[in-house]
Amino acid sequence: MKGFRILLALLSCMALPVISFSQEGPSPLVFEAYGCDFGEVEEAGGTLFQTFHFINGSSAPVRILRVAASCSCVSVSYPQALLEGGEAGEISVAFNPARTAGDVVRNVDIILSGGLPGVSLTLKAHVIPSEYDIEDVYSVSLPDGVRLTTLSQRFGYIAAGKMAERRIDVINSSSSPVTLGTEMASEAGFLAVACPERLGPGEAGSLILRYTLPDRMSGYGMHEDSVTLLVNGRPCNRPLTVSCIGIEEIDNKGNTPSLQVYPSRLEMKRKLLGKGYSGSFEIRNNGKSDLRIRKVDIQDGAAADLPDGAVLKPGARRKVSVRSASPELRLGLVTNDPARPYKEMRTR
Repeated sequence: MKGFRILLALLSCMALPVISFSQEGPSPLVFEAYGCDFGEVEEAGGTLFQTFHFINGSSAPVRILRVAASCSCVSVSYPQALLEGGEAGEISVAFNPARTAGDVVRNVDIILSGGLPGVSLTLKAHVIPSEYDIEDVYSVSLPDGVRLTTLSQRFGYIAAGKMAERRIDVINSSSSPVTLGTEMASEAGFLAVACPERLGPGEAGSLILRYTLPDRMSGYGMHEDSVTLLVNGRPCNRPLTVSCIGIEEIDNKGNTPSLQVYPSRLEMKRKLLGKGYSGSFEIRNNGKSDLRIRKVDIQDGAAADLPDGAVLKPGARRKVSVRSASPELRLGLVTNDPARPYKEMRTR
């Protein structure tokens, strides 16, 4: 790997061309390999993984703006931090061969910020099909023969100011065409859902879920949405639940803070005078740089005496008092700790 990086640096100095889906010139990202052939695989064999190593062959910083896979069967993990000139990185790709057969080719387009030329990676496989029932794949049954793969989608962490996309597969298992639609239960506007307007008998499609978080305080913390599915104009009684956690875009370079919370579970006790409940916990910074509390994400009817933007120096600790109208409470801390950018605390 070390030899590969040295070679890439030399190649970049010679300005040799690299593979790119852009026609505007060579990409600054130079990869060890631009494709992977998994060979012959079983459809029911489970998800396949491949890591692509690269280096920023230019002298200027580069940021991967987003990645676009040609199929929902491919998911990608990529570095979101700024890549300095000569810095190495890796992109992890997962391919699920379920519901594919024969010679399969999938592409992953890497889009860079600032209009820089990107790169296209290619996955290949020869998939041996398996016999299965439609209920095995589309396990959720809705009215009029519509079936989904799941009714829940957790995005995990998304940096504030960024966008992330997931898909849920849907199929019409009936012998008649159906119409589809969605209704949002909240008006926050961070989640957008697109679905096929019509599915013919036996036709499959995808619900596309996209979170776009603002680059401000409202983008931080837990975001939970409920989506009502409409089949032939009628609302289903089983909603689709979607969630994500907005965090700061973390820089892992150099010294970093380290959040520790004690105790790990909140204990709320009824106040002796007045109404409501109160409790406390302690936060500590065991790292080597300032710990910043970007947001205290707390439910309605509760409050904590830890302000947004609070800073703990290395080695510092602070007691946090919490009050609530209910003994049950959920509280989250959005921090710049790269190992724990969101710490959630519950009473149970």
